Amino acid sequence: MTFPTTIFEFQEQFPDEASCWQYLRRVRWPQGFRCPRCEHRESYFLSRRRLEQCTACHYQASVTAGTIFHRTRLALRVWFVAFFFVARHKQGISALQLQRDTGIGSYKTAWMLLHKVRSALFPDPSRRLTGLVEADESYVGAPHERGKRGGRELGRKILVGVTVENRGAAAGAARMAVLEGISFEDDIGPFVRGTIDAEEAVVRTDGLRSYQPLKQAGVRHQRRVQGDPARSAKLLPWSHVLFSNLKSWLRGTFHGVSKKHMPRYLDEFTFRLNRRWDELALFLAIVGRSLTSPPLPYARLIAESGE
Repeated sequence: MTFPTTIFEFQEQFPDEASCWQYLRRVRWPQGFRCPRCEHRESYFLSRRRLEQCTACHYQASVTAGTIFHRTRLALRVWFVAFFFVARHKQGISALQLQRDTGIGSYKTAWMLLHKVRSALFPDPSRRLTGLVEADESYVGAPHERGKRGGRELGRKILVGVTVENRGAAAGAARMAVLEGISFEDDIGPFVRGTIDAEEAVVRTDGLRSYQPLKQAGVRHQRRVQGDPARSAKLLPWSHVLFSNLKSWLRGTFHGVSKKHMPRYLDEFTFRLNRRWDELALFLAIVGRSLTSPPLPYARLIAESGE
């Protein structure tokens, strides 16, 4: 399947709603329609209801039911514009900018749409990190909060953990997650162990004591005591690059992100990062994820103010 790489290609490929529906249909059933009930291969399209009806058992299948599109009232072209901007812009797009660019009636609707898209970009749990893997943690937000003694005393800050494959001159795949604290049992241990292939990975960390139990947990562990803070970027170079890029992205595009929604922003950031070697396929990857991810009702999105 083809995917647009410029705004002109996007306009040519998706001039109307019908073209978007056909694209979704081809992504949903790449080998042709197969009835979910009887597995028959032939159907006809009910254009008014946008359903595929099996010619054998008459089961009516929806391309979008049970996905992030479930019961959407937005035009599919608006969804596809959001996919395009998330895929083609390294800095993504804010809800305010999406509202302006598409003419969506309210900021709330644009905000919901982008969160629904992000909800489909979760990491593949079967893809574990291998080789030399850096593990580190840092806070984002409120860096100058008064009365806090340092980077590991949270306050309103959000503690984020990272694991990233160190491939020498380049970073490999990465995972990021919000951490509630720095205890091994509840925070660092489950995060690190849940992202690596313990048989194929060697985890390198700084001297934080919370990482010490990794060895007892069956993880090959390289502990490097930092000493001079200036050495930290040399000990864990790609962790520092990712945290720097993440913070710049959050500040530059969104200006503020609440803790409750941060996991989805981290998923968007790492989804794009892990596919940076094949940027042209990002659009198709996002469309594919949108059809295999469950609905995200508004009740789950109600949270504190912020992007």
